[in-house]
Amino acid sequence: MRPILPDHPSGAALLDVARRALLDEVAPTLTGRQRYVTLMVANSIGIAMREIERADETAESWDRALATLPQTGDDPLAALVAAIRAGAHDGDAALHAALQGTTTVAAEIWKPAAKEAKAGA
Repeated sequence: MRPILPDHPSGAALLDVARRALLDEVAPTLTGRQRYVTLMVANSIGIAMREIERADETAESWDRALATLPQTGDDPLAALVAAIRAGAHDGDAALHAALQGTTTVAAEIWKPAAKEAKAGA
């Protein structure tokens, strides 16, 4: 992991500032389509921010999933997709758990409210 210099804000921190400005200062002054577009942009910024913040975790979850398989070819993900489609991993509990991990990370990036709702339930 790369060190973050204290006097150099991260890309995720800068995106967070931009998102907060849109949500707190710009969106409340708008109506209709302009408000919708502004909220859509703020949501997209939030997704990009979370992707940056969790890039290492995303890579690690995919590494765990791909490590459950024999190494084949130049594109292990394509090989995995083809094998799953062919039924080669039906009942593979280790692969299922690893892929569930990748899905959980992705869901928390794309829909953080789902994680918060689950935690509150």
